[in-house]
Formats: sequence, C-alpha cells, structure tokens
Amino acid sequence: MRTFDCSMYDYLRAARAQLSERSVCWKFYGAVGTQVLLDKHTRALGAYLRSLGVGKGDNVVLCLGNIPDAIVAFYAINRIGAIANLLHPLLPADRMTRIVSSMRPKAMFLFDEFYGDYRDALQAWDAPIIFCSACDYLPRLFRPFYGAYVRSRVREIPYDGARIARYRDAVRFRGQEIDDVAIGGDDIAAYMHSGGTTGEPRTVAVSNAALNHVADNVLYSAIGGSATNRDCMLMVLPIFHTFGLGICMHTSICAGGYPVMVPKFRPASACATVRRNRITFISGVPNMYDRMLQVGKFRGRALRRLRACYCGGDRISSRLSERFYAQMRAAGNPLPLSGGYGLTEAGVTCINTPDIYREGSLGKPIRGSRFAIVDDAFRFLAAGERGMLLIGGEMLMSGYWGADPDEGFWTDAQGTRWLITGDIGYLDADGYFYFVDRAKRMVKISGVNVFPQEIENVVSQLPQIRACCAIRCVRESKNAIDLYIVLQDGMCYNQDIEHAIRDAIGRQLLKYSQPARILPIDDLPLTQIGKVDYRKAEQMIQGR
Repeated sequence: MRTFDCSMYDYLRAARAQLSERSVCWKFYGAVGTQVLLDKHTRALGAYLRSLGVGKGDNVVLCLGNIPDAIVAFYAINRIGAIANLLHPLLPADRMTRIVSSMRPKAMFLFDEFYGDYRDALQAWDAPIIFCSACDYLPRLFRPFYGAYVRSRVREIPYDGARIARYRDAVRFRGQEIDDVAIGGDDIAAYMHSGGTTGEPRTVAVSNAALNHVADNVLYSAIGGSATNRDCMLMVLPIFHTFGLGICMHTSICAGGYPVMVPKFRPASACATVRRNRITFISGVPNMYDRMLQVGKFRGRALRRLRACYCGGDRISSRLSERFYAQMRAAGNPLPLSGGYGLTEAGVTCINTPDIYREGSLGKPIRGSRFAIVDDAFRFLAAGERGMLLIGGEMLMSGYWGADPDEGFWTDAQGTRWLITGDIGYLDADGYFYFVDRAKRMVKISGVNVFPQEIENVVSQLPQIRACCAIRCVRESKNAIDLYIVLQDGMCYNQDIEHAIRDAIGRQLLKYSQPARILPIDDLPLTQIGKVDYRKAEQMIQGR
C-alpha cells in the first residue's frame, strides 16, 4: 500500500520502484528523459538551490511552459522541501513584480526567450534567477537551429554565475547532499494562482499529500488502475494548470507512463505528435480539441491506440462532443470525449470515464472524492435538486496563502470538512454530477482563468473612465469578455481611448483578459454602496 505522507518526489520514486532506471519519464521533440536522468538532475538542482539559501518552506517561482526544465525544477524544489510558486509564463512583468514583492521568493526559474519582457523589472527582483531554455533538453541535432532562432532574444542576458545563472549550469552543480530533509504529506508542495471560490484572484496552497492523492485517485478512476512505460500522455496543459500538474505530469509519471511535452499548442502539430508518439491518453480543454478537429488531421489508425481523452476547464458543447465521437468511431475506436470537473482548490474530482459514460453529465466523483449539494442555508439537498456543490476528500487544498485556514471551507454537524466551490449543479439518483452554472464571476477562456474584476480594476484607474463592467459573452461558441464603459462627462469614445484601455490591460494582465468588444454605455446600475452591480448589469445587457 502506498503512503501519501511524503514528498511528491518520494511518492513518485515509490510508485516507479519496479521500473528500470532507464524507464521513460518524459519525451520532448524526440529527446527522452529517463528515471536516472530525473534523479540525477533533481539532486544536482536541489543542491544548487540549497547553495542559494533555499530551504524547507521557502517558495521558489517556477514560471515556465512545457519544457522538461519545468518537470525537473518542480521535483527538485519538492525534494528539498521548498514550495513551487507556479506562475503563467506570459504574466506581465508588472504583475510578476507585485507577486515577488508580496511573496518574497528565494529563487526564480524563468524562460530565457522572455528576457526582453523582464529586463526592466530585474532590478526590482532581489531573488536569484535561473534562466531556462528549450535547448536544454532538445536533441543535439535541433539545438544549433533553435539556438540561431532565439539568439537575438537571449544574447543580452547578463549571466554572472551568481544572481543570474543558466539552468544547464545549475543541473551540473556538485554540492551537499539533499536527502536529509524531513518532508511530510501536510507540507505545502505548490502555490497555484486561482480565482478562489468567489472569483477573486487567490493563491492556493496545495500539500504534498493532496497532490499524491490526486495521482492515486485519477490512476484508479481514470486510467484503469495501471499503466506501462509504453503509455504516454499528450501534455499540452502546462504545470501551472491543475490538469497539467495533477494529471499530465504527476499522475502520468507516477502511473509508470510519461508525458509527451508540447511547449506551444498548434493543432496540426499536436495531431502529428499523437501519431508519431503513439499517444494513449490526452487531457485538454474544449478549445484544444475543437481546433484539432478543425484542421482535419485528428484521424486515422493512430487514434486506435487512445485509451481515453479527458476534457476540463470549460463546458463541452454538444457539437464538439458529437464531432469528436464521430471521428473516433470512423477510426475504429468509438471513445467519447470525457468531461470532468476540478478546481485548483481540489484537483480533479469528477470524470465521465468511458466505462461509466453518461451524456450530459460530468460523470461520478472519482475515488477519494465526495460530492454534496446544499442550499443557501447549507442544508443538504436530494437527488435532482439544484444547489451549490461542496467537495470533500483528501485532495483538498490546505488553504489560501495569507488567509485563515478555514476560509473557503464548511464543516457539517458530523465533523466532515467540505470545500465550498461556489458552483451550481445537481446529482442524479445514480450519483452522476451535472454542472449548471458558475456562481463566481471567473470566466474560462482557452482554459485560462480570466477575472472580470481584475479587468475592471485596471480600466477604472484610467482618467477617461467613470465606471466599467466586464461581462462574459460567447463568440463563435467560445467564451469571451465584453467590456462596458461609462466615460467621464463631456468625453466621447474614440480610438485613443480604446488604445489606452487595451494598452493598460495588456501591460498588467494576461492576453486572454483582452475584451472581444469595448462598448460605451450611458450608465451602469450601482449597489447601495456605490459599486457597479454586475448581476444587474448582466440582466440589463441580456434584456437589450
């Protein structure tokens, strides 16, 4: 029986104990990362971080896309008992500076191609920086071509071997041993940045045991309880994403398989990767599957090797579900597109697996997860009744960084601790979960969390704006944001104002926060304390 009361890396090593040291842990454009390479590089990188003064409980920023450096750096941080502070690699420098100032990381892993975006902010970050390159694990044949492609973007990085270092030098470090750190399951493994349960941006603290339970639960509920080193997961979702970290990386490696890493999603290239690498599992978001189907290359004999295709992060439309199933049936492997439900605060908790598939539902809670539906007074509701979803289990977050440990939780009369999701749904008589709507304002765009209030906070600071409201809309069957603005008296909307709004959003937020449309409006409804009442605004807009 596996123990969960350990670091994620110790759990991984125990799970793969029967495999050869040469067993595959990842593939990247044909390059293979083995178990012995993962152990060697995490050991060296962990020792290097220790030499920088990083110790147990310290947080280390990990701001990388899908390159092997991200896997190695995550487990190296984990091996020494530090906490991986997972950030989106496209995070603007201003936002990064605010996070660095408040959370005080002891070190930072950044992608070297984005050095130009960070150049002006580097002096404000006093933590040592390790720049990573896609070249670090590319096959030798590809390195000269890729190096020439990125040379102009990386040649000015002021490497000094101390405060600013190369990743490839750090993994060659020879220093003190790192195995004497006592790490328990309750120790925090990762900080993940989420919309919380109310739509407000929050930092979620997730323990080693919680993520180990996610791997165990998903293995037995979604992968059939076993995998071999021939099984591989298409890893398009990055590790700052719950699916990317919990399923694509940790679960697939612990199960005995491995992820095939895709650093930048291109639908035709992703389809080719499925064919070339004999992919057996895919986890993604609806937009990813939709685009793969649109290019017309998700077809053929290669699809027969797929054991399951999972989809989260947003609602699966009936059109997408039907198109996917038709394509799989034509390939001789009639698999459905299996939707799931998960939160950063709880990992993956519910999957509509092929063996229990029920159209329209998100399946049943997976092993180790408990669902309950309650009304506004936290009274438990019967099957078929709609209310707010609560989740229980061992994979729940430890809490929000800097907040009361009980925030976001509710404990019932029997002493069971439940996560308050803020999402609306119901359970049928057979225990299948049906998602209805999000009570929180967060909007998923291409699988990325977009926070309307963040957009409003940025735009409302502009001198031309009196009030504004960001509202979810649907464009071509995809989520988007419409921004409604009320201008200061005497002002007329023009291209200069639009440019100022988009420039402010672009400098401070992810590109996914850019509104599809900016619409001037005469007035917006206000609450009693003078804030824009977004619920009434949504009703007003829909009424028009």
